Amino acid sequence: MQAIAERERPHARVHDVDALGRILNRGVNLCVWQRRPDPVVVAEVEGLCADALPDVRCGISPSDPEADIRGLLERCGLRPGRLGHWVRDMAMLTERFIRLAPGRPVTLRLETLADDGCPRFHVDRTALRLVCTYRGPGTEWLSNDQVDRHALVSRMPNQAIIRSGVPARMSTHAVGIMKGGLFPGNETNGLVHRSPPIARSGQMRVLLCLDT
Repeated sequence: MQAIAERERPHARVHDVDALGRILNRGVNLCVWQRRPDPVVVAEVEGLCADALPDVRCGISPSDPEADIRGLLERCGLRPGRLGHWVRDMAMLTERFIRLAPGRPVTLRLETLADDGCPRFHVDRTALRLVCTYRGPGTEWLSNDQVDRHALVSRMPNQAIIRSGVPARMSTHAVGIMKGGLFPGNETNGLVHRSPPIARSGQMRVLLCLDT
């Protein structure tokens, strides 16, 4: 019964990491784990500067995601030993994400930015994407009834894409997994989302993104 009920709600909010698997249910295009920030992770991430990770990425090995993340940070001139709690949290999320797409390649992206990332509402050309904003405002998204899909595919401005209301926004440290346009059977139902506008606001974002 739970699976049937979940298919009727395109946006699922869950209370533990295991329940993120609900994203695989038919009709669900966003699953958000609302969790409390870990104060130690918060402190480690606060030490990063805006140009520390200028949109860097790597392929992930299913056998040892933590090693891949440590290697990526080292190549950017950071010391993973000083970011141990953050690294372990990212590795945990990566391991969970890999379980949702067994046998499929996974790409990890890290970004620190003090400017607008991708300000236009869009659907990813991916099957699944995990996002977690460790610092700053989280990803903004629209429910299906808010979206004018014709305006979206016609690449019209955001004002034309939003039929009504205002975008929802993931909170800092929340974990969201969304379906993109390449998820089987989801070609016309990918989650419409964007990076929050932060230019000239004095804010900085630290973003983890996993794609498959």
